[in-house]
Amino acid sequence: MSNRLRLLLVLLPAFLHPAAAAETGPRLAEPEFFNRLDLDRAELSAVKAAVTHSDWPAARHELAAYFRRRARPRWEVEPQAIGREPQYRDPAAEKALAHRLSSIGIEWQFGTNIDWGFNPTTQPDSKWPVNHEWTWQLNRHAHWLALARAFHATGEERYAREFAAQLRSWVSSCPVPEASANNRAFSRWRTIEAGIRTGSVWPEIFPRVLAARSFDDESLVLMLRSFVEHADYLMKFHTHGNWLTMEANGLYHIGALFPEFKDSARWRETAADRLLRELDAQVYPDGAQMELAPGYHAVALRNFLGPVRLIARTGFELPAAYVPKLEKMFDYLLLSMQPGFHMPPLNDSGSGSITSYMDEAAALFPAREDFQWAASGGNRGRPPTPTSCAFPCAGQFFMRSGWDPDAVWLGFEAGPFGLGHQHEDKLSVILTAYGMPLLIEGGVYTYDASQWRRYVLGSHAHNLVLVDGLEQNRRRLPRETFVVQSPLPHLWESSADTDYAAGRYDEGWGKNGAPIAIHTRHVFFLKPDCFVIVDQLEPADDRPHTYEALFHLNSSLAKIEGLRVTTVNRGPNLEVRAFGVGDVRIVQGQTEPVVQGWSPDSSAGYGGVRPVPTAIFRTTAPGKTTLLFGLSPLRPEQPSRLASLELAGDELTVRFTDGAPRRLKLKPLPAKP
Repeated sequence: MSNRLRLLLVLLPAFLHPAAAAETGPRLAEPEFFNRLDLDRAELSAVKAAVTHSDWPAARHELAAYFRRRARPRWEVEPQAIGREPQYRDPAAEKALAHRLSSIGIEWQFGTNIDWGFNPTTQPDSKWPVNHEWTWQLNRHAHWLALARAFHATGEERYAREFAAQLRSWVSSCPVPEASANNRAFSRWRTIEAGIRTGSVWPEIFPRVLAARSFDDESLVLMLRSFVEHADYLMKFHTHGNWLTMEANGLYHIGALFPEFKDSARWRETAADRLLRELDAQVYPDGAQMELAPGYHAVALRNFLGPVRLIARTGFELPAAYVPKLEKMFDYLLLSMQPGFHMPPLNDSGSGSITSYMDEAAALFPAREDFQWAASGGNRGRPPTPTSCAFPCAGQFFMRSGWDPDAVWLGFEAGPFGLGHQHEDKLSVILTAYGMPLLIEGGVYTYDASQWRRYVLGSHAHNLVLVDGLEQNRRRLPRETFVVQSPLPHLWESSADTDYAAGRYDEGWGKNGAPIAIHTRHVFFLKPDCFVIVDQLEPADDRPHTYEALFHLNSSLAKIEGLRVTTVNRGPNLEVRAFGVGDVRIVQGQTEPVVQGWSPDSSAGYGGVRPVPTAIFRTTAPGKTTLLFGLSPLRPEQPSRLASLELAGDELTVRFTDGAPRRLKLKPLPAKP
């Protein structure tokens, strides 16, 4: 597609609605705004007197004076405590002064005026693939927060002056939508951005600039008018999933931090009701948020926690059932974590730290010694009693040797597609050991239109089996199949010396979801340091089919010896050994005929990727086919103990170079409900 055609397509919504560009804000007229205040409150008597006489400059002045001296609800920071860090410098604030604004890692130099609907990735000469997140995330106003923090730290008016100017520019050129939510390309008013602005960014900006001369009466009241417009917008329009948690958290913050408005109680109650319902609607009974991406589980949890964090500062209580429902979400973060207190990077999720969440868990549930343990980095309390854990509704299984930072850990996905942020990765495994991820997968990549984004979404970027070169395809199915009312068929057993999990993929292959074969994967953990994978492929016909088992290795180099592939790292390594498989090859940094052998790499800047060796074990056979793999994480200079795997019927024998053999039994999965 040519750049010009690409630009035409992405700009088409704007061409179809040219009148919208001429509208200006705020829509809420000043007299109407003042009538939205509860002017019968004694502390607003001076404001009421000015409004009674339609003296709007006086009304602005009195309202601004009230907020500058207001003691309760308390702000997150002390507005008058400015200038205490005169040497403070933030590069983001300096760039904001010069209108060099950054979004999703891409900087753009604006001139005197900032075009809030601009997107450099959609320009004809763009060097980046189209990424609508640039405009959307620019309008979350992180650079305003940088300006506000810089003013509060230094007391230098130039930061507050620039913020006030940009505030006026944004409110004027970005009028709130009235007829419907604008969640399209180039929008400055996606409901998610409205929630983020008012749930975290604006509530911190407002007190940080309250004492600034440049944040004058007119600017202060303008921001309040926009707060009210945000509340009205979020009352009328909301979505689902983690978006809804952000929308409702933003609405709650407005109602709780600004009780001076007549509608404040209704805003709080509506937001709290929505969040309380969502704690059941989008969180499975096992505690996993239904998008099944741990990072977005944390996003939802952070926004569920938003109203809880305000209780001490505002005095507004939540329904009695609210806080207890959060406990199982904390459980998920704790029991699924990789060694070192990091989330597993499943689906569109990175491996962020869970420590700050455990701080809040420990405060909210002080009787939980395992929360205390995680919050303190293992220095107090006690680790959880189970080491390995299953989340049956999520279909996620986590096997570990212990809770120490050097523990051996494996994550296995065998559940539903998920409510959002999904990858075609059912039955994929990832593995961390001795402080290092060893078996990795696509993970999260920026949400653009590139081949790399398509790669991480597809099966080629995961540790699973391709059939006849075809990927899994659940994305084509009806959305109601993305979540489940009861767990999908699986097996889970855990004991002191062995964990066992199994799941099935039978949702179809390739573009049309052809029912070529059913894949059942059995995963055993022979503690403390050996994993065995048994892949059973049952084709729908008698013809030969090709099965390719993929293993993405976290290394710059891997070597092949027979059917054994081993990483070549200075630190820990991983050996993947196959038995009864046709052949193996390593693909690294390939783009043709398909993208293969890559991993996202944020250290390389926007859109960064790095080549990683991907072992591809291939077998072509008719009828039922079984593939056997042993995964051995190795410390530096440690030899593998695994000698052989043998399967006879449903009896699996695992032999080691030291010690007696282990005999395991494969069990049939239950039928679908």
